[in-house]
Formats: sequence, structure tokens, C-alpha cells
Amino acid sequence: MRVQPTLPPRYLRTPDAANFVGLSIRTLEKHRSCGTGPLYRQLGGRIVYAVEDLCAWADLNVRLSTGDGGGIPMPSDPRAYIIRLQAKARKAQRSAGQ
Repeated sequence: MRVQPTLPPRYLRTPDAANFVGLSIRTLEKHRSCGTGPLYRQLGGRIVYAVEDLCAWADLNVRLSTGDGGGIPMPSDPRAYIIRLQAKARKAQRSAGQ
């Protein structure tokens, strides 16, 4: 059995992350300051986003129609809820990849 090397996580700065999810830089910054955006990291003085966190955040916002107010009710602490959902999604991705 051949073991494939794993790549380190890829991080994007705010302009690249905004482009990746199709938002303006300012909109992504507003989501960050309001606590409604994707998880981010502060490395030194720079804000960076993991690609997998951007994908998980985008998946949280899936809708079936324009009348769909969102299938995921947000609790009183949305950041904790998002962190749990993203951890659950990463766990499912890892188990599916094995």
C-alpha cells in the first residue's frame, strides 16, 4: 500500500478568500467583524482563512429556493454553532476519504 503525502492546510488572505467565495473584500470583513463569517486565523498581524473553512461556511448557507429562509436556525451563540458544524463536516470528510 502506497502512502500519499499530506499537504499542509492552504490559507488565503482576505482578498483571495473574498474572491474564492465570490464576495467583496469589505463584505467578508463585515462578516468577520459581526461574527457571521467563516472561521479565520490571525497569524502575526495577518488575517487568513483555510480553504476548507471557507467551503464549510459556504455550505452552511445552502438554500433550496428564494423563499427558503434558511434550513439552519441560528442559536444565541452563532460562532460556537458554526465551529461545531464545521468540525462535524471535517470529520465526515475525513471518514469518507478513508
